[in-house]
This record gives sequence, C-alpha cells and structure tokens, in this order.
Amino acid sequence: MSNLQPDEALYSLLCKYLLNEADTVERQWVEAWRMEQPVNEEVLNGIRQVLEASASAAAHPGIDTGASWERLKTTITAGGEENVVPIRRPFPWLRIAAVLLVAVGAAFWLWPRQAQQETAFSGGQKAVLKDGSQVALQPNADLKLAGGFGKKERRVRLTGKAIFTVAQDPEAPFVVEVDQTEIKVLGTEFTVDYGPQTGLTVHVNSGKVLVTDRRHGDSAVLTPGMVLRQEVKETGFSVAENIINLSSKQLVFRNVPLHKVLAAVEAVYDVDVKVADSALLQKEITANFENESIENVMAAITYMTNSQAEKTGQQQFSIK
Repeated sequence: MSNLQPDEALYSLLCKYLLNEADTVERQWVEAWRMEQPVNEEVLNGIRQVLEASASAAAHPGIDTGASWERLKTTITAGGEENVVPIRRPFPWLRIAAVLLVAVGAAFWLWPRQAQQETAFSGGQKAVLKDGSQVALQPNADLKLAGGFGKKERRVRLTGKAIFTVAQDPEAPFVVEVDQTEIKVLGTEFTVDYGPQTGLTVHVNSGKVLVTDRRHGDSAVLTPGMVLRQEVKETGFSVAENIINLSSKQLVFRNVPLHKVLAAVEAVYDVDVKVADSALLQKEITANFENESIENVMAAITYMTNSQAEKTGQQQFSIK
C-alpha cells in the first residue's frame, strides 16, 4: 500500500477539489479549510494556476505519467508510515499531481511559504523598489508589493498617502491598487492618498495615469496638473486641472473659465463652492496661488469676477 505524507495528501485533495472529482465530504472539508486563513485561498489559487498551465503538458504524449507516478510512489513510501493517508490507486487527479511534482519540483511544495512572503513597507520612509521606482511614504501609509512584481506587471497595494516616482518599463505597467480602484502608469510621478474613511485623491506631477474603478466601471485619464478625487460614498470621480503642486497648494490659471478654477479650488482646499449666477462660471481667470488661505483665494476670485463671496459653512462658500 502506498502512503502520502500530510502536505502531499493536502495538495492531492486540493487537486481533486479543483478538478471537480472530490466527494461531498472532501468538498466540505476544503471549503472549511479555505476560510481558516487568507493564505489558504492564495494556496488554492496558486495550485489552480499551476493546473491550468500544466493541463496541456499532462495530456502531451511525450510525458510518461505512469513513470511519474512510480517516482512519486517511491518518494512517498520512503517518507515513513506515521500520520499518513492511504491511497488505493493513482486516479487521474493523482497522475496530474505526479506530473506537477516532476514539472515544478520543490517550488510547488514551497508555495504556502512563498504566498506569505509579500514585500511590505511602512510609513515615514522612502521605499526603493527593485525596478528602480521610488515611493515616499507618508506617516501611517502602508505599501505592499504583490507576488510576481516586475514580471508581467508591477502591482502594489497602498493605504495612506505616498508620492510615486515610477521607473519606465512599457513591458511591465505599474499599477497601484487601493480597494477596488486601480491607478495604472507606464512611467510618471504622482501622489496617491487613500483611506477607507477619507476616500481617494490622485495628483499627477508628470506623465500620464489611468484610474479605473472596477466596481462601477468608471475611469479617467490624468495628465500633469490634474487631481482626481473620489469620496467614500460616491460612485464617480471628480477631476480638476491647473494644480501644479498639491502639497503647497500651487494653482496656476491662464484665461481659465471660473467653473474650472472652482473645481481646482474645491479639490485642493476640500471645500464646496456654490455659484448663484451661472453666467459667472464662464468668466476667465488669470492668477497664481501658492500657500494661500482659502479666504484669500476666494477674495481674489470674487475681485476678478466682480462678485461677492460668503462663507455659509465650515467648508462651504457661496458666490453671488
């Protein structure tokens, strides 16, 4: 009788589950195992990918699955008799497992350990990634590099605020993931600020980024000087232009209609501005602002448009 060691029995059972050959009891056990800890789901996904990639190899006439199974049996039998699971015969799913063992070797069995080895950086430091990209993390920010970073893409997950300077690599797009929204770039400098309670802000200093909300199918392309905001409970994006530096509140307007000026002011100062006369919205503004208070900005705007501003709330203004 052949025997499988516990880890090997687990992987064989997961193969059966993925190939829809597990019985009811086995499926219930795997479903419970998947819920025990997040890494278990990653393990299952990894095996699924290996199975899909190896399906053609398993069916290829040049691969001797019988010989692979015999090698697997010899290795397993030499492992000892304690805590083993009996296997009566090499079912098709076990033949596939044997082929996988021969094809991927130790990497297959080390997957649980690899799945947990996710590179992470915490706030208050400048992270230099292996592709040469740099990320200046603000306090309380967390950055994690997804597995396989740099192969087909460079995917990272961010919570908090960080300034990205991304090395160009057209073959491996750089993707910042925040919740269900992605910011995709080829090479640029931009700032991302995200929190589950505060929403999302993206500011582009150079280059171009594509922001996509997978939940609602919304997307926007940002170029230098543009800021995108998404409130926590909002489904859409709001986009503003003419913002040179978000940190120093540097705004530059050259014959820009008032409605675009106010969009930039709202994005930078986190205020809401209402305009009673819609005709004012088309008036053009030429001005530079940097490190100015919101009161000074509103006073300058109303002076140039021959209007009046009234503060109607803590973060609310009205122009008449």
